[in-house]
Amino acid sequence: MQLRILFAAAIYLASYLPLSLILLAQDLDVEVVKRGICPVGSMVALGCASPLKNPFYSLVAVAVCAVGMLATFLALRVLRTSQRVKVTESKHIPADLINYVIPYVVSFISLDFEQGTKLIGFAVFLGWIFWITYRSGQIVLNPVLAAFGWKLFEVKYVHHGATAIFVGRMLSKVDIEPDRTYLQGHLQDVMVVRDNEEDASR
Repeated sequence: MQLRILFAAAIYLASYLPLSLILLAQDLDVEVVKRGICPVGSMVALGCASPLKNPFYSLVAVAVCAVGMLATFLALRVLRTSQRVKVTESKHIPADLINYVIPYVVSFISLDFEQGTKLIGFAVFLGWIFWITYRSGQIVLNPVLAAFGWKLFEVKYVHHGATAIFVGRMLSKVDIEPDRTYLQGHLQDVMVVRDNEEDASR
């Protein structure tokens, strides 16, 4: 299944859910928090100040990334894993954190929602990284998935009933072992295995 660009963007944004939470924390108004926070329903009636300096931007950023995360898990859940392949060699690939970590580093260099021009520049930077990641077929390689038990493997495999050997990448919640058969589906250029659904000895 070739990812559509909007769905790919959702998966990409999911990887930055922790970043949106960091920016949300940085948007807290400490003085308001010290004075005490009014109930949300009473803020307008009592004229209480919001504990966030820019509640619209900070909360929308978290919401958008959270929706992206839900879309990612939904895609992995509904993906059909009906193709049988036998793995002949497998090697675990550690998550590539370089491109992923850079925006986090930038977020701690005096970046907040009140700095309009810096925020626009940061958005352009994220957009550029997204386009490179999308065009290179790396969107599915979301490092946040590692926190939920997903691992990436480089594998050599053969299709069921064939002899030609192929090389590819496999995203799985189980350890991929040689000489075993797995049911997988494609998400962009990555094979996805949810469970150890079939053993080669069967």
